[in-house]
Amino acid sequence: MLALSLFTSAVVSAQPDQPIFRDVSVEAGITATHRGLWDDKEAMQGYLAIGQAWGDYDRDGWVDLFVTGNLDPNVLFRNKGDGSFSISAHSEQLSLPDVASGGATWADYNNDGWLDLYIVNFGANRLFRNDGGAGFTDVTLEAGVGDTGKGTSAAWGDYDSDGWLDLYVTNWSCYPECDPVDFTAQQDRLYHNNGDGSFTDVTLTLDYALTLGAGFAPAFLDFDGDGDQDLYVVNDKMQNAIGNALFRNDGAGCGHWCWTETADESGTDLLINGMGVDAADYDNDGDLDLYITDMVYTMYLLRNDKGDFKSRAHSAGVAINLGPDSGVGWGAAFFDFDNDGWQDLYVASTEYFQTFPELETTFMNPRADALFHNSGGRRFIDISAISGIDEALPTLGVAYADYDRDGDLDLVTGNWNSGYRLYQNQGGRNRWLSVELRGSDAVNRDAVGARVYVTTADGLTQMQAVRIGAGLGGNNQLPLHFGLGGAASANLRIVWSNGDECRLQNVPANQRLRLQYGRTAGCG
Repeated sequence: MLALSLFTSAVVSAQPDQPIFRDVSVEAGITATHRGLWDDKEAMQGYLAIGQAWGDYDRDGWVDLFVTGNLDPNVLFRNKGDGSFSISAHSEQLSLPDVASGGATWADYNNDGWLDLYIVNFGANRLFRNDGGAGFTDVTLEAGVGDTGKGTSAAWGDYDSDGWLDLYVTNWSCYPECDPVDFTAQQDRLYHNNGDGSFTDVTLTLDYALTLGAGFAPAFLDFDGDGDQDLYVVNDKMQNAIGNALFRNDGAGCGHWCWTETADESGTDLLINGMGVDAADYDNDGDLDLYITDMVYTMYLLRNDKGDFKSRAHSAGVAINLGPDSGVGWGAAFFDFDNDGWQDLYVASTEYFQTFPELETTFMNPRADALFHNSGGRRFIDISAISGIDEALPTLGVAYADYDRDGDLDLVTGNWNSGYRLYQNQGGRNRWLSVELRGSDAVNRDAVGARVYVTTADGLTQMQAVRIGAGLGGNNQLPLHFGLGGAASANLRIVWSNGDECRLQNVPANQRLRLQYGRTAGCG
């Protein structure tokens, strides 16, 4: 209790009893609802999906928010720049009222400088091209990305480094609608961006059997530090017990591209009821670590040591014993909520109940989420009690963005059969830097795959990579957010996705940088 009290006084800048986050959903105008169904006993129907995606679709400098309703209509909220949102004039185009929608991601697939929107569905997925902020056009058919599985999440990454974003989509099982379960109906999809507005389905370049898992969340990441984008996929063993898959990117050849499945040798081959995943350098050693949530047992924190992963969830204090009769882990997000230079962790969860003697189970019950403060890269401290996000809700998704541009990261959570909550970070803790990268030529416009290294006078170096697709069913803001602690400035090293590097020295704190590949003075 003493340790918690000391920590509370350290992280809260105003009043000792002030929560870290405050629910501002009502005053901000976040009114979207979510309606889902899971009944595998009588109705034999169910779609466990949610979506929350941050992106500045109109390029006015204020990040906007798109959320999916599952069985309710999807909603696009436009950030008004005064702390509130309005329903966008283009929302109806994206609402899909007759389609059950799951995850969503913003990505500039055609490199025209405007964020496009991809929505995964129970049925045909949809790609909407952003027409210069004036509206959206459904280009699914001409793009060739309308997979018809039970979509859960999507991730974007330029795996062949040709300057165009490629796409991976996870599909969960056809269960409970199908009996017996058809594994081929739940195959994931890998799409190669042809650079002309179309994509080619190149799923067969991957190990076929490993694309048939009941997939929940993918992540493009350079886990081995060789400069190209590898692919990690979290699977739910309940419908096909193949475990999670890590596809190492081995370059051109093998028909189109060479992928080697390395989950076993890397220590990432978890045979679990996997739900969500996020990747970040939580220990500030220069490589990307993984946090994976589980539906039945404990969560996993995999510490990356030069491509070799070791489980550190228990020793780090983030295992969370969400076992039977307890809880279910869903989305997760690494983010530095207090700007101290270390990535903290948020875990979305629901409560799992099992009744006897009928042995009926329900797993979408309300439960308070968990917030962990990173204490120097080795241990996390559970500060859920003082987070301000203490209301028990059935939360599946979470994503972060500095929506009010005050220099700290805020959260949106997606709650099953309820709606969405916006939590404003109460701020006042430490200095920061926001770094937005924009590509051109051989670097995709969103600069996905680029890495930024930030070093402060105390010798601490942080690394973040630009990624699209995180947690479960959504994406965080694109600009990278670095906490600087008390440092007044920092040195930056940018490694672009094509390997080119540049450096900036003594960059003053508390500002937003936009760095254009090949054009920024001193950086290209």
